[in-house]
Amino acid sequence: MASRLLWSCCGEVSFLRAGGPMKRFGTVFPFLEAGPQSRHLGRLVANHDFAKALLTYGTFDEYLFSNTSASNLKTFADTTQQWGLSDERRLRIRYASYVDLPDLLHRQSFHVFHLGGWGAFMPGLHYIRARYASNPWPITGVTHSLNGREVIDHAARISHAAMAPYDAIFCTSRDGREAMCKLLAGGAAIAGRSFAGRLEHLPLGIDDELADCTGNRERARARLRIATDAVVLLVLGRMTPCQKMDLGPLLRTFAQQIVPKSPRPVCLLLAGNASPEDLRLLKASIDRYGLEPHVKLQANFPLEQKADVLAAADILVSPVDNTQETFGLSLLEAMAAGLPVVASRFDGYKDLVDDGVDGFLIDSYASPSDPMEEWFDLLDPNIAQLFQSQGVAIDPAQLAARTLQLIGDDGLRASMAAAGRSKIGRDYRWSRVIARYESVWDQLAAEAARVGIVQGPTTANPFNLGPAAVFSHYASHALRPDQKVTATRQALDDTPYTETVPILRPALLHALLSGARDGASVDALVGSADAPPDHAWYALTWLIKYGLLTVD
Repeated sequence: MASRLLWSCCGEVSFLRAGGPMKRFGTVFPFLEAGPQSRHLGRLVANHDFAKALLTYGTFDEYLFSNTSASNLKTFADTTQQWGLSDERRLRIRYASYVDLPDLLHRQSFHVFHLGGWGAFMPGLHYIRARYASNPWPITGVTHSLNGREVIDHAARISHAAMAPYDAIFCTSRDGREAMCKLLAGGAAIAGRSFAGRLEHLPLGIDDELADCTGNRERARARLRIATDAVVLLVLGRMTPCQKMDLGPLLRTFAQQIVPKSPRPVCLLLAGNASPEDLRLLKASIDRYGLEPHVKLQANFPLEQKADVLAAADILVSPVDNTQETFGLSLLEAMAAGLPVVASRFDGYKDLVDDGVDGFLIDSYASPSDPMEEWFDLLDPNIAQLFQSQGVAIDPAQLAARTLQLIGDDGLRASMAAAGRSKIGRDYRWSRVIARYESVWDQLAAEAARVGIVQGPTTANPFNLGPAAVFSHYASHALRPDQKVTATRQALDDTPYTETVPILRPALLHALLSGARDGASVDALVGSADAPPDHAWYALTWLIKYGLLTVD
């Protein structure tokens, strides 16, 4: 049974749960922002898996998904059919375009609106809530990467909006929460007001199916041509010094300290996305250190092979040095697969690895001075990240010693693997993490009920400087209410682009053409249309654009 795809209505307020009103989740965020493409970025994986877990394990009576892209919403609806949801759970899902959202917010009560980000959507949604909501509900968003110039813009915008005391940004790591505090302080200095909501530390999770999935070790090693008796060190993630980690120091340490001293045959498996230029640099380093017999490259592998890649390995090594990393999903995936972890003592990794229990943390050192600080606002984002990461050192001697310790101790690897698996089952499966999110949402919703709807600092969103406000003078003419238009008698055989259909609805287009059959004023057509005036104006212009109406 398919979920009902309702673009104009998502249910009625009369639906009740036992003992009270319907508990309704809402979002305006495209949780499949890359559409049906493979998910290699951590943010894309996290948002996909969050939505899947929410619909699988959440306790809401109804889930409303809305965003500006009709095709993205349709892709999301199609994707949910692949998640093994029961018929009863699929019937809880509703979809609506932005066009229909104001009416739904006015007629229906919501428990929370949650976003798979924080800066790009939270401020704007705050103004929409203040204008249309029938009840106060919290807005929550989650952090992913916190680097780059745009996060400063986001911090200024969310500080300017101020938000409500029952709104929250979910920070996926403790270090990320501290970074967000600093960003919001900077945003407040720019905006002249401060974010009124909370910062909550809530982690991401790992998909339960992936946590339970076991890859085929023999098949993976045979395909990669890795000896059965080799101890495999896996590096999993984007292979670029600009976005994840600089692999140069690891390759140097591997060549000079690990390979010569290893008590067992050892192989370094580098697996993840890489551009042609990143691969060229990587292969040059491998050749320079004479490591070709000891290194296997698995670049841009299909998502379906991840379980086998993990199964081929014995230890995950992740000496991350880049502030683009805030959490560390690859560490959770490795622990779920039974791998001990050797990782840098850096960012969210500090939260995920219990040093000496399920892995080892390697000390990191940052330069106290940034020679490019005054140029930050002018730097290309990738170059800025390269400069940042080159100013962070992961202790190579510690890295080699801890890795060699694990290579030579089968029992230690096994005990750490068991501890890691136990941690994932206890704390990081999405089925458990979703319950933690719901607990915080319940607390925020209770506070929202006490406080009431909070207005923004201004009635209208000052950042809504759209085309009509900025470019109205570009066209030589603007339609006037007193102008007469006439239908050309041509057939309406052009279909509006999918994204515009919520406004350019066939019924509206046909009605306008019918009303203009013998000529009519724009004012009369707009007034008689069964649609908001701005929709009718827009539709009239579109009909002129395609030669279906002429301006007399």
